[in-house]
Amino acid sequence: MKPLKLSSRFSGAIATNFVASSIFLTCLALTNSLSNPAIAQPVGSTLTCQQLTNRRYVVVLDRPANQLPQLPEFLAIAAVPCGYLNTSMTFFGGFDNIQSSTFRANQLRALGLDAVVHSFSTKVNDIPANLQAAVVLVELNQEPSMAIQQVQALSGKSAVLATFNNRSVLLVAPLSSQQSASAIATKLRGQGLAAQVIGASLIASPSTSSTSSVPTNSVPTSKPTSTAKVYRVLVPNVSANTLKQIRELAPDAFVTIFKGKSYIQVRTYTNRSNAHRERDRLNALFAGTILLQD
Repeated sequence: MKPLKLSSRFSGAIATNFVASSIFLTCLALTNSLSNPAIAQPVGSTLTCQQLTNRRYVVVLDRPANQLPQLPEFLAIAAVPCGYLNTSMTFFGGFDNIQSSTFRANQLRALGLDAVVHSFSTKVNDIPANLQAAVVLVELNQEPSMAIQQVQALSGKSAVLATFNNRSVLLVAPLSSQQSASAIATKLRGQGLAAQVIGASLIASPSTSSTSSVPTNSVPTSKPTSTAKVYRVLVPNVSANTLKQIRELAPDAFVTIFKGKSYIQVRTYTNRSNAHRERDRLNALFAGTILLQD
């Protein structure tokens, strides 16, 4: 998949009292000192959400997979941990049409989960309003690292530094629902912070290969050429201590159900050889370890 530069130009209204003729939005990678490990825990084996598929629509949940409640088997086995803009998320499938993606998102919504439908590969305008992804923008009123800590503490969401209309802002809660984003923005405004909600479709996908980026005058339109195969390593969940033992090796491991049995999904890979090696290594420690391919 060819990474996209993290920039976007658009015109029109983005908030009730804010109209811009043109806007650049470029998310900048943060150093570890600006990250809050309690909110976003980067894991070496975790893929970015946009690496998982090149289909027109994706269903994502703004919550790490290891913090999800117990799910029905058909949803649990579809869950793949991923990262987007320094935020740990869960991917629940890529789809070619809005009907299938909406159906999946509504299955998660019925369980009280804040799933959204989004597109990493193209601009779309047929996603139902209640399922559209949103982002909160916060104006900087203090030193960036202190502002990030304050916003993350108040919102409970990850925040990253960005440039917006040639000024520095914070980007909070990417790919959250419109409802959640509005609630977060209201809470932040109640603490004296200038916060507004914009649609996530206004943000170009971040580069997966660079640690910083600069504004450009256009958004690349090239799409990935193929859908990545995802390999999942699952360990049988045979005792109360199994999950604790696994999380010492992989902090983002989580319990899932496969063919009616409880497993712990340890890691995901796009490289088949690496996945087989990890399966063999874990099988020596946890008999019955299996490898699934999406």
